[in-house]
Amino acid sequence: MNVKNTYVSTTFAKDNSLLFDIINQCKNAGILSIEIGSNHCFENDYNYLKDFSFDYLVHNYFPIPKDSFVLNIASFNDDIRKLSLDHIKKAINLCNEINAKLYTFHPGFLTDPEGSNLSDKNYDFQWDNNQLKNININKATELMYKSLDEIIELANDKNVSIAIETEGSVSKKDHLLMQKPDEYKIFMNRYNPNEIGINLNIGHLNLASNSFQFDRVGFVSLVKDYIVAMELSHNDGIEDQHLPLQAGSWYWDIICDASFKDVYKILEFRNTSIKKIINNLKMFKRMIDAI
Repeated sequence: MNVKNTYVSTTFAKDNSLLFDIINQCKNAGILSIEIGSNHCFENDYNYLKDFSFDYLVHNYFPIPKDSFVLNIASFNDDIRKLSLDHIKKAINLCNEINAKLYTFHPGFLTDPEGSNLSDKNYDFQWDNNQLKNININKATELMYKSLDEIIELANDKNVSIAIETEGSVSKKDHLLMQKPDEYKIFMNRYNPNEIGINLNIGHLNLASNSFQFDRVGFVSLVKDYIVAMELSHNDGIEDQHLPLQAGSWYWDIICDASFKDVYKILEFRNTSIKKIINNLKMFKRMIDAI
């Protein structure tokens, strides 16, 4: 089933799954608007994407590189930062080829993660706290903006819409950029919404607001003119669990706000069956229709 401007992230599948199989699973379930996620295995080419009649969004680490690494456009390591920029440029070119409506990516980190978390209770990256003694927020921010300038230039040339994803963590908050309202004030002073938007990750917002004690609704009001997409999942406010949405939770007033009716809503769940996704879509439709 499809709900207007609502997309299902392919991250619902098990890690290292074959994207082709997951796309066919979505097609057979009647889901035709998808965000291509970052947890699939490497494939030599993705020409088959043009053979499907999907509305596409593309996220961060896709297309999956042959040699894995953690994308970090603010890395102090020149090689990692170059790899990250090269990957994003490749993703933007792919979006141009498959007519993807939006490419979203992470804004960078203060340290370089060691890889994906191995726990299905928390989908944060694995972090090395020893790196924290070397962090330099000003330098990382400067590198992030230098990278963003380059990314925006290519996206504009390729006529591809782009957005950074809001970050948030409780246990690993000291490793992340772009979690707090003040960081977004600087971002919005530097760029206008036509250059780059914001992908509001509801789960990350819940974690960041708990970590830094700011109001979630106030944050949304601050950045509302930049919000082009919402990455939607449920968590307990402590771990980044990427659970299906739950009725009666705090985020529905934001999701159903009429001013966001044209914003892409992305159901970004992990290790979730297609049956549970369909049930969540039905609930989502009921909530939207009730506006």
